[in-house]
Amino acid sequence: MGVRPTRSLRVPAGVPAGVLATVTMDVAMVVAGVLGGSAFSSDRPGPDMIGRSAAGLLRGRWRRVDISREPAQRGELALGLATHYVTGVALTQAFLLAPRRWRGRQGFLAGTVYGISTAVLPLLMMFPSMGYGRFGLRSGEAGRLNRIMPVGHIAFGVGIGLWARGRRPHGLRRLT
Repeated sequence: MGVRPTRSLRVPAGVPAGVLATVTMDVAMVVAGVLGGSAFSSDRPGPDMIGRSAAGLLRGRWRRVDISREPAQRGELALGLATHYVTGVALTQAFLLAPRRWRGRQGFLAGTVYGISTAVLPLLMMFPSMGYGRFGLRSGEAGRLNRIMPVGHIAFGVGIGLWARGRRPHGLRRLT
């Protein structure tokens, strides 16, 4: 009788690194809100609004006048958190799959710069689709939103630099 090999689930390197980078971002955003007060906090880009937006996207609604004035949707907080973390994982995996630059390594500096560059996504895509305009200019709190996004995305990049360091894009981790 032969020994049956155990099956294991292979997880792309971007999954654990992306979750941890997104947690790093979330912690930094909370700390910035606590230390910086109202200058670094807003409900507009919160997970419930992200979930409300994602629910609309799933129904084919791409633009809004002001999403914060629309009625809450059932399950929007859970959907918003899932969307936030799936986006973080996807962006991290994209970083890991990108051609190797900067002396052949995707280390801390590369991850941080990449994270900073991802700040354009909410400023130029998410905010307009939520009805806030580019850079949140129609939100009534553009200055605040433009301070918050870079803080979060710098932290996300630092998280990528810390958690994705040395991981190969296809270097799959085995979960048994």
